[in-house]
Amino acid sequence: MREQLLHDLLDRRAKLSPSKIALCARDRSWSYGRVRQISLAIQGYLRDLGVERGDRVLTLASASAMAVPLAFACSRAGLVYVPVSPDLKPYQLRMIVDDCRPTVVVLESATNDLAADVAPDVPRIDIDELAEARRRPTPGRYRPAISCDPVCLIYTSGSTAAAKGVVSTHAQVLFATKAIQLRLNYTADDRVLCVLPQSFDYGLYQAFLTTDVGATLFLEPRESAGTAILATLERTRTTVLPCVPSLAQILRMAVTRSGEPPARLRMITSTGAALAPATIQDLTDLIPGLAVVRMFGLTECKRVAIMPMDQLDQRLDSVGYPLDDIECFVVDEQGNRLPPGHRGELVVRGANVMSGYWNAPDLTEQRFRRDYLGGTLLWTGDLCHLDEDGYLYHHGRIDEQYKQNGFRVSAAEIEGAALDIPGVCQAALIAPTDDQPACLVVVVQSDLTLRDIVVQLADRIERSKMPQRTLIRDKLPLNINGKVDKRLLRESL
Repeated sequence: MREQLLHDLLDRRAKLSPSKIALCARDRSWSYGRVRQISLAIQGYLRDLGVERGDRVLTLASASAMAVPLAFACSRAGLVYVPVSPDLKPYQLRMIVDDCRPTVVVLESATNDLAADVAPDVPRIDIDELAEARRRPTPGRYRPAISCDPVCLIYTSGSTAAAKGVVSTHAQVLFATKAIQLRLNYTADDRVLCVLPQSFDYGLYQAFLTTDVGATLFLEPRESAGTAILATLERTRTTVLPCVPSLAQILRMAVTRSGEPPARLRMITSTGAALAPATIQDLTDLIPGLAVVRMFGLTECKRVAIMPMDQLDQRLDSVGYPLDDIECFVVDEQGNRLPPGHRGELVVRGANVMSGYWNAPDLTEQRFRRDYLGGTLLWTGDLCHLDEDGYLYHHGRIDEQYKQNGFRVSAAEIEGAALDIPGVCQAALIAPTDDQPACLVVVVQSDLTLRDIVVQLADRIERSKMPQRTLIRDKLPLNINGKVDKRLLRESL
């Protein structure tokens, strides 16, 4: 039977492989059968509290292993799962609470005070209470969800200060999961190490992808991906590592220093920002047989493109080929479609396009537009082009473009040129303001001097586009998802 609701993934897998280990985290290890039992018990627990279909369940315990069965329990009960990072600032969390108005907040002991501060009037549940839940829901007592109902609400700030809640239905999440799996081909023998927060859709979807095929998911804290990354990979016998560029750099440096590549690692996936071609080459040279898979997406449509496995060493500047049954095209400022090779705003059409922003009709109308058949088109705000064969190339956010010396400059263009310099491992371009000139900040892993960088950068971009300032830093500030935090970086200049 075809899955219609998110928890159908778990029920099918628990029936096929009830004793297979599904999830390992800290001192816990659960089979698929056990994860299903826990999700049923949580469903009964929440229903007994009076939580009704369509209510929002906000969790500040997204790093806990219990977050996985909780997500499936919300699916069973027709609830909307809202994973939020406790590392956000209190004022940001208050905005999210005010926006989604949760019925309950699920927390860990470490986040109890935070929950009391940002949601004082909302009932709070310690996630350990859910772990002890025993009651199952009464059959036939509740109206089940249908596939077009929302199942999760993922908040993303993108390039703006205010968080936006992206509404994702069961059908949209399942479509995205299946489309990604067709390109990545996770197997039941895979052991997927996730150090990304479950509040980040890239981390959250690892639970859905592993459940779909019966793989084992290892949830590890962020510190496991620092100096201990090789030990963590060995202890967990990891075969697949979802990465953002900062994590890929940590792995590259660790293997370079130790001279001992991870024995079982077969694939790295990368998204969140551009992974420099030099880093890809270094990783594949250092780790025999490794596949580094470039991907591109945004929370509003989960994933847009993934480079096919048989073409990983081709088109290293491309972010991949659009997923099956997804249409991508590029438009000019008037909304006219552009031919291959021309840059413009990327528009995405398909069942991966989510339903819009929670409680934000004006912004939803701006970004989620209707085509002539009534379907939804997502205007991404990303500057891209497609080549003659349909491969996608990303040139940054449109709102990160600026005029300099009469020329239009993209921050991603400057960052890409900097990353092409041997020895530069991270780069961030801060666009100019009335008070600050354009500034390029780089991290190097060699004896490169500032003069070396400026000279080599001038060989790669036009003189009129050269940033007015260039700085070398030991590291760049990262946000809770491991991406470069440009707002914080700007404040430090």
